Amino acid sequence: MKSQILLLTLAVASAAAFVPLTGTARPILGSTLAASTTSLQAAAAVPNPFKKLPWVAEKERQREARRMKLERAKLHRELGIVEDATYEEIVLATDNLIAAAGSDVKQKIKIEVAKDKILQIRLNERLAGLAAGERDARAQSNFELDG
Repeated sequence: MKSQILLLTLAVASAAAFVPLTGTARPILGSTLAASTTSLQAAAAVPNPFKKLPWVAEKERQREARRMKLERAKLHRELGIVEDATYEEIVLATDNLIAAAGSDVKQKIKIEVAKDKILQIRLNERLAGLAAGERDARAQSNFELDG
């Protein structure tokens, strides 16, 4: 037993001899774990210079567009509406699903969140000028016809 403790102490002491000393004293045991964790955190703080390359930036934009398209399609499936549904169709589908949910509050909240996300995505697209039917929607708007 004593020989095992002596060997362990000798191994730790010999390994500690190769650890570079800094201004502060570090504990012998566990110092490698702490040092590796801080080095990983420091490496994560360094920005990736390759992300600014044009072909990498283009792939990232395509990846983000694909992710947004899939998310939007999932939201439309949840409400059971087509991608180019009007505002009235979205509200009608939402009201029908909420009525069908009965007393299930969680389901009602999920339906409302899906509706809000769809409307937010559409608003962001209109603001960015990405909406395909922007002129048609403006021409069909009651506000534009009455105002």
